[in-house]
Amino acid sequence: NENNKSTELPLLRIGGTVEQNPHMRAFWASTVSFFLAFLGWFALAPLGLDVAASMEICENQLYPPEKYPTRVAYLKYKNLKTEETYCKYGKNDADAPTDCNLAPPDATGEDAEIYDPSVLTACVCTGGTHCKNTLADAGVASVASTIFVRVALGTLLERFGPCNV
Repeated sequence: NENNKSTELPLLRIGGTVEQNPHMRAFWASTVSFFLAFLGWFALAPLGLDVAASMEICENQLYPPEKYPTRVAYLKYKNLKTEETYCKYGKNDADAPTDCNLAPPDATGEDAEIYDPSVLTACVCTGGTHCKNTLADAGVASVASTIFVRVALGTLLERFGPCNV
């Protein structure tokens, strides 16, 4: 119309020039953009540990278990596949551990070690760690920036029309 706003919604008309068909171009561009943003939000979750490892923010990259054996993330760690824990003989407190239990007095050699760093994955990233907080903040920033851009573009498109934005 005279305000450069759509008065019809022909969904399947995608051809034509910008002057002939600006509204459907804007509609499909925003639909595809929203789909890509949605895909981006949920695609990061399965790749989160790989991203964290490449950024070197994992707990075992920042605090090597050989140097910092009593980190809470290690003491609470349990390998989901093998059911093995970092503490060979259990931890001293189930809810708020400060160290692993001591080895039995008759344990010798490798059995006398109370820590087992070999069960840790390449990236330990559990709740309360810098790694988990960084990944959570990245997700919030992703959603917030997408919402901001959609609101800003929607306002501009309503105010000035798709031909002028």
